[in-house]
Amino acid sequence: MLDFLEELILEAAGAWWMPLAVFLLSLIDGFFPVVPSESLLVALAAIADQREGINLMQLFFMGWFGAFIGDQIAYWLGRTIGVTRFRWMRTRSVVRAIGGVKQTLRHSGALVVITARHIPGGRVAVNFIAGATHMKVAKFMILDFISAAIWAAYSLAIGYLTSGWLDNTILQIALALVLAAILGWIIDRGIKKFMRNRMDKHLDQDADNPETSLDSEP
Repeated sequence: MLDFLEELILEAAGAWWMPLAVFLLSLIDGFFPVVPSESLLVALAAIADQREGINLMQLFFMGWFGAFIGDQIAYWLGRTIGVTRFRWMRTRSVVRAIGGVKQTLRHSGALVVITARHIPGGRVAVNFIAGATHMKVAKFMILDFISAAIWAAYSLAIGYLTSGWLDNTILQIALALVLAAILGWIIDRGIKKFMRNRMDKHLDQDADNPETSLDSEP
């Protein structure tokens, strides 16, 4: 049974449609964060040495462009919907969280957009708010183009660095995913802590200087 599953995984990994699947999952993950696009990239890279049909460069570009387009969708959803349309958006905790992200984007927009891509769910929130607060389209596109490339390369690198550690395909994928989860947890905690500190700092600064505003366009 396990041998059959191994063969099935390897066959699917090298199939012609797999790069398209990576593109679509990465795209959807950009605005609907329940789709595990990172996990797919990590898993494919982890077994790249066991299947000749796995082209890491092709997967990189498909993941990169898919993530970029998905992030643009989140941005334009935010720009279209805004952050006050629904009642839950106007609750005190949500308003404070949105306000913190707004100020952090204004003061450290490049850093926030690039780092937030490594936080599932967090990237959707940041990109949505960037659109809602009218961060300049060109600025966001350039930053997101860079962040999506870093994200795709990072995801593939984790899997590739573990490739060849184990002979069993299933165990190899599991090992790579566990390592990715541990590193992701560490990065997630570090980025969230950093962003919370930045938010608190900028909220305090803007309380003293209320005339400041987010870099925006008409």
